[in-house]
Amino acid sequence: MATQITPSLRSALERLKNGGAVNGIMLGWRRQLLLNLLPFEDFRAERLLETLHDAQDHFASGGDRSVSTFWFGYETCHALTLFRGDCVITLLHTRAEEADFLRRAAQTFLEDSQLLIDALLNPVIEETEDEPDHDANLTSSLL
Repeated sequence: MATQITPSLRSALERLKNGGAVNGIMLGWRRQLLLNLLPFEDFRAERLLETLHDAQDHFASGGDRSVSTFWFGYETCHALTLFRGDCVITLLHTRAEEADFLRRAAQTFLEDSQLLIDALLNPVIEETEDEPDHDANLTSSLL
């Protein structure tokens, strides 16, 4: 099942990446890196993911607020991060005026892809009734 879903998830990410002046995308589940399309190595993306989760935990530590979106503006690049359930997506983009459009597109992606990501992370093993029961055959050979 997961092999059938993976291309549609990948194509949805590619559409999101081509939606504006996006330089990179990172997709994570909890504190685990699922996909790194950022312009740097996986260990740096994992460090970014850990830092973003730590920032979210810091703001939620008082118990009175839950942060679901971060936007960091730098001179040449901007980082937009959205949390939805256990998933997190980070977009690096160059135009500040596209932040709202990219936020809505990323929210839609996360809402639409929750089932796809769940199927990838928790594959269902389908059992067929045609397979013989190996334990019964082993028991009869021992007797």
